Amino acid sequence: MASYDTDVTQYYNIPSLYPEEWPAELNESDDSDGEDPLSSGPSTSASQRRKSRYAALQRGGSDRRSIVPGSQRTGDGRDNLVQKDEPDPLGSSDSVVRMLKQRGIADDDARVRNRYLLSSTTFSPALFLSQTHSSDSIQSLLEGLEFLSRSIDQKSASLKVLVESNFERFVRAKATIDNVYTEMRNQGAQPDAHPQGWLSQRTSVSGSHMKGSSIGVTERSIPQKNSLTKESEYGVKGIRVPLAEALGKVEEVWGAALGGRQREEGLKAIIEAMSTHREIYEIGSNLVQSIKQRDYEAVVDQYTRARRHAIDARLIADRATASKRPLSDEQVHLILVTGRMWMDVEKQIQVFKRDLWRRLSTIQANTPTMSVDGGPIEEHMELITTLLELGVDDNPVWVWLLGRYDFLKTKIMAFCDRSKVEIEILRRRLANGDKPTPQAVAPYIQRTNRDGVANSKDPLDTELVVELWECVHAYLKKLLSPEGGLLGDVIEFWDTTQSFIDGSKQKLLPAGFEGESRKHHRLSSGGVSDLKDGVIELVNLIRESAVSIFADPPIEDVSLLLSPLPTNPNSPLTGSTPTNSRFRIDPKDVPLPSPRRGEAWEDFAFWPPYANALSGVHYLSQFLILIGTAASEIAAMSPISSGGSTYDKLKLLVSGTRERSVRAVCAAWNKDAEGVKYLEDWTRDSERKDMTKMPGLFVAFESAVLSGMQKILYISEAM
Repeated sequence: MASYDTDVTQYYNIPSLYPEEWPAELNESDDSDGEDPLSSGPSTSASQRRKSRYAALQRGGSDRRSIVPGSQRTGDGRDNLVQKDEPDPLGSSDSVVRMLKQRGIADDDARVRNRYLLSSTTFSPALFLSQTHSSDSIQSLLEGLEFLSRSIDQKSASLKVLVESNFERFVRAKATIDNVYTEMRNQGAQPDAHPQGWLSQRTSVSGSHMKGSSIGVTERSIPQKNSLTKESEYGVKGIRVPLAEALGKVEEVWGAALGGRQREEGLKAIIEAMSTHREIYEIGSNLVQSIKQRDYEAVVDQYTRARRHAIDARLIADRATASKRPLSDEQVHLILVTGRMWMDVEKQIQVFKRDLWRRLSTIQANTPTMSVDGGPIEEHMELITTLLELGVDDNPVWVWLLGRYDFLKTKIMAFCDRSKVEIEILRRRLANGDKPTPQAVAPYIQRTNRDGVANSKDPLDTELVVELWECVHAYLKKLLSPEGGLLGDVIEFWDTTQSFIDGSKQKLLPAGFEGESRKHHRLSSGGVSDLKDGVIELVNLIRESAVSIFADPPIEDVSLLLSPLPTNPNSPLTGSTPTNSRFRIDPKDVPLPSPRRGEAWEDFAFWPPYANALSGVHYLSQFLILIGTAASEIAAMSPISSGGSTYDKLKLLVSGTRERSVRAVCAAWNKDAEGVKYLEDWTRDSERKDMTKMPGLFVAFESAVLSGMQKILYISEAM
């Protein structure tokens, strides 16, 4: 009896034998299933209205409406789970059919369309990606993969909830599937007779419905398309051919390796080949290690070995081609191993060469390093030697000389421009200040003894004036000093260039592999001429910068000082300006040009405003020593001494600087002489009781100025 109750509730799809209300899902089925696309006309509608309200209970589970939204119904009235349209699985569009229409793919044919729908069993991932996502980038495909993964996770969670909430329905579906499978296995034959009892009552209740079903079963004597003709082929027939092909490929690849003795012989042959050509196999790893350690000699040695092995392999191939004889297995293996090694080595060497060129272009000083044998070697010479050993198309000597020339030219121009601006800022601060009174100037005039020599312990002028004098002195010393100055860098550059021109430096350079770098040992005549012209240009830049500070009036544009100094250690201006360590300027408080008051010092960029003649002759004599020494050093350089206009311009440098200095000193001397009267303090002189100290102080001041003037006019007196 319990089995009978269970069968009744399952057949009519009701929760119990005595339900209290009509199931809601049966109402939905009634509303949806009432639309039959195959029936039309008023007679059909009338027959639909005459149906019993219990007709929904008489339908089988297979005759219900599909729960999948958007599913299709085939021509024979059966539901198909393949939807008419669906969103893009990768999330790029909400309609796959629209994407197909945009790409001109026919969407009217259901078979063609189903190959692009994920819900279809004929869905082709490769075809879908190649047609609908052919122009997508890698990033968009990765985003689509992430979207698909999230969708799968969400649907998996939904499926879990669906299974848990509809477990009994899935059990019934399993029974239906088993019955279908039995029918397919029996080629659609009529199953065994139904058990008697309550089934006979069910037949009487269902009436014509069961009668029609039994008639349909008896008429299907011919096997259906999907019925099983051989149980062993079900689910295997479609992949049998690919499996056979894969098996053949696996046998071809792994058959020899798994073949016992044949495998052993093959492994022995590989070990013997590796032992025989061990050096070839180790060159790549040894080269990597040498490059990391910057062991240039080891890098050159490994690269030379690799080149020799490559030449030997090429000779073997050329001989076989010339003699028209086939290569042996050992020779083929040697050529293949050598070719693979050479590709790896050549790739590493090209990267290493680029690094050497970069370092060679950034080395701007003759910094010594220690070689392997313990002797010092200049870093640029070490890089040039390594490049010549490896073999290069460009001449590294020429490249380094050009780089050094460009660096010195940029450094001289940048240093001079910025230093002149710094000097002008200090000069403006003095000029815009208050003019010192004669009483304030008088104490600095009397700081000389009777021999006309100033006391070195006492300041010769005010603090701001001395600061400007020291700034100009630092500028000229950095510019013109043969030791540590820019002129010294130019002289050193010319000495190095001269050694490459006469070939003395090339004696230390290697010839390269099979003498391929010997062509770089000599500079061309055009290159030598260009280098000489470059040295003359650098010397003229230094000379013009020295002349401009004395001959030109004060500059007006000081905007260059507002730009920050570069922090790169290889920059031409790093730590080189005369006031760099202490000079700071507020961009909002730039000193304005000093007003023109008719003062003599307004025409001189090197003279501090309101400076006395005593401090002027002291510093100007030192300036003339620097200028005279620099002119002598420049004149001794062979490109200058061989003739040309530069030699005459050096004479003008000394004479012009001397003339401007004398004019400035004389103007200040006149101003100071007017204030000598303020030295009178009406105290008796210690030696001449009939006179005060003022005449003696005046004579001492005049003697000091004349002595300094003599040092300016005759440089030899100052040295």
